[in-house]
Amino acid sequence: MMDRFEVTYLIYSFISLAQVAEKICNDQTTGTFTKIPDISSGNVGCFSAEIISVEEKFFSSIKQYCGRVVISYPIDLCGYDLSAIFTIACGGVSSIKVIERLKIEDIQFTDQFITQFQGPKFGIEGTYRKLGMSEGPVIGGILKPNIGITPADSANLVTQLAAADIDFIKDDEKLQSPPYSHVKDRIDAIMPVIDDWQQKSGKKVIYAFNICHSDIGEIERNHEYLKSKGGDAAVINVNQIGICGLDSINKFSDVILHAHTNGLAFNERSDWGISFNVWQKVWRLLGIDHLQINGIDGKYWQSNDSVMEAYYAMTQPLGHLSATLPVFCSGQWGGQVPETYNRTGKSTKLMYLGGGGIHGHPLGAQGGVKAIRQAWDSCILDQNIHDYAVTHPELSQALSYFSHKAKQ
Repeated sequence: MMDRFEVTYLIYSFISLAQVAEKICNDQTTGTFTKIPDISSGNVGCFSAEIISVEEKFFSSIKQYCGRVVISYPIDLCGYDLSAIFTIACGGVSSIKVIERLKIEDIQFTDQFITQFQGPKFGIEGTYRKLGMSEGPVIGGILKPNIGITPADSANLVTQLAAADIDFIKDDEKLQSPPYSHVKDRIDAIMPVIDDWQQKSGKKVIYAFNICHSDIGEIERNHEYLKSKGGDAAVINVNQIGICGLDSINKFSDVILHAHTNGLAFNERSDWGISFNVWQKVWRLLGIDHLQINGIDGKYWQSNDSVMEAYYAMTQPLGHLSATLPVFCSGQWGGQVPETYNRTGKSTKLMYLGGGGIHGHPLGAQGGVKAIRQAWDSCILDQNIHDYAVTHPELSQALSYFSHKAKQ
């Protein structure tokens, strides 16, 4: 049986969505704007799209039909090439005149399709194994200030964070290789700190370096340098790197790939675009081990419900692929831990990543890390966070300081 993939479109149009669906099937497969002579007409059926369902409602206030259309495409149109699939499923559809608004909400792949991709090389299990952890959340930190500091200053911050019992540290997505801090210089400055701390304490700390560049060859050279210095992880700006770049990286990479999704809001905050639910599947197919999804009561635009929708989307099994580690981030400082814990079903198989919520703590970075860990301890021990803070000064100060900030 021929393999296929299904795409769910949320559409607004002045004409019925059944007509729109027919036009999509025609335009995105074997048709054009006019009748043409059949060539090998017996084979045309192999390349035809099929309408699976149309659900619509007419809104008289705007005189438009709105609803969901599900279309199935044969894999013979494109093979197992994600760039070709997106050209067919998304490309021309966005330019159809009769469509007033368009959101691609979902894409469904068969198990046969998924087996064509390796997926994450580390994921949740590989990350925990590298860290020597068996349970509990991964407590992570972002260096702040995120840009403008030298590699030596970065190494000093890493020393403080490691001493505070952190598990994971990363470059900011904006810090790639500016003249004042090339990634290779950061690797040279930071990896000795990481190695010395492990020798001294016995605790493994992973640092993720931002190896991104517009030149895929430069990314590979940065990766090889990172590996040569004993590095374990890299930050990947998935929207800027794109499908081709990420596919290439996954073929040569031997480190944990930590995805930052900056720029995704151009899709998510609009009536047009491709949803996170679609992209998270693509990024997982192409090997992303960690995926940032923003956080509860975060500093960015997303509602808490939207954050949790992202969490539950990316934690759904995807064929045989290893599970990707969800990363809660964006203005996280500890006060959001109870709701995070409860809304994930009391899961601790996640990363809780702080930036300003660590470095901006009244007691400094070490106080920030300890406060976050204490917040998680209170939840795991089933104790009220405010009661727990009475005997834990770092958490107490965080609750007092950041609760005030959150109201501003």
